[in-house]
Amino acid sequence: MLTPPSLQPLIPASHCLPNGNTLYYFHNPNIDLVKLDLTFEAGSAYQWLMSQAHAANQLFCEATTLHDASTIAEFLDFRGIVVERMTDVCQGNISFFFLRKYAEELFPLLREMFDHPLVTPQLFEAYVGHRRQAIATGFQKTNYMARNLFYELLYGRDHPLGCYATVDDLDSLTLDSVVEFQRRHYDLAVAHITMGGNVDEDLLALADRHLAPAATAQQQPPIVLPPPNPLNEQRQSALVMPSAVQSTIRIGSILPLRWDEMEYAQFMVLSTVLGGYFGSRLMSNIREDKGYTYGIYSQTQVYRGSIVFFITADVAAEATRPAVDEVFREIALLQQQPVPTEELERVRNVMMGDFIRSIDGTFEISERYRQMVFTGVTEQFSANFIDAVQHVTSAQLQTLAQHLLTGLTTVTAGPAALQ
Repeated sequence: MLTPPSLQPLIPASHCLPNGNTLYYFHNPNIDLVKLDLTFEAGSAYQWLMSQAHAANQLFCEATTLHDASTIAEFLDFRGIVVERMTDVCQGNISFFFLRKYAEELFPLLREMFDHPLVTPQLFEAYVGHRRQAIATGFQKTNYMARNLFYELLYGRDHPLGCYATVDDLDSLTLDSVVEFQRRHYDLAVAHITMGGNVDEDLLALADRHLAPAATAQQQPPIVLPPPNPLNEQRQSALVMPSAVQSTIRIGSILPLRWDEMEYAQFMVLSTVLGGYFGSRLMSNIREDKGYTYGIYSQTQVYRGSIVFFITADVAAEATRPAVDEVFREIALLQQQPVPTEELERVRNVMMGDFIRSIDGTFEISERYRQMVFTGVTEQFSANFIDAVQHVTSAQLQTLAQHLLTGLTTVTAGPAALQ
């Protein structure tokens, strides 16, 4: 098996800013690029209107009261500075990718974006138009709708993870509500700040001057998501979309595990055996042998307070029921028979190789750390992961399959009901 890497490179250096906030960084003097991540408690769980958190995130750093959107866009484009924005249920993130030599110009503008933010009516209307089109397009896609229905069944419609925006929800969204959400949640003084790349002493001095304003509001503790409220423990649902040309299946459950438990890391090995790589059992059976799909995968997703396991695939409409049956047949085999030694050794190598690739470089390490911040996990997760990949046994995997691959929710979305 591949030798596991040291976890030490995954732990960032830290620098205390003048306002008491901490900047975390991964320094590599051999590259000229820098990646700056600003993470805020600004996810959809905080919103009081649907799409509000997404709008606030997408419209932030677009314009200021001193510079309009076209001026800022031209400034960024001319210097090759890329800005990426994303939100999840708990947090919002804004990332800047830039050459080190442009930091002296970018950082004052970045501070201006937070000190003097502006969302114009034109920007807001453009966002609503784009968002409306994106949601309408999503509602025509089987994978989009299957995902929405799956999480609605698992968590309930009133849970932040179980609800989703519709086109009609945008009628209630207002410019003032978006600005207010930004004011409450996008405070640079309490941002979780991470940098990767050529983070030298001069860059840290720039951060001291421009990334450390006094807090305008007291930092609130991270939101605690409510417990799931599933829809009557419903285990199967089919969404009929007559115009669709294929079906999407999604099968899974909320795992009764925490991210820091060794059992969860061991379950990740089980998930990989089932459908986590190209030679997995689901791929070999449903893609290679049966030809029902181009790809089928199983994986887990960590959220704050819960972990979701799911299997997903797009299949030919007429293969919907056979594909679902084959998924449960493969699960039954894992429950009835230990994983052969040769197969388990192959999975160990695949998983360790993927892990090594995920930290092969400064930006990869920085991105992994950002994902850890988003999900609220620590390096205990990585330590458990490496231990599980090295030492989990076939007997342990069989026991996990018997205990955790039961009571699964099945969702299909396609041109016909699941017969």
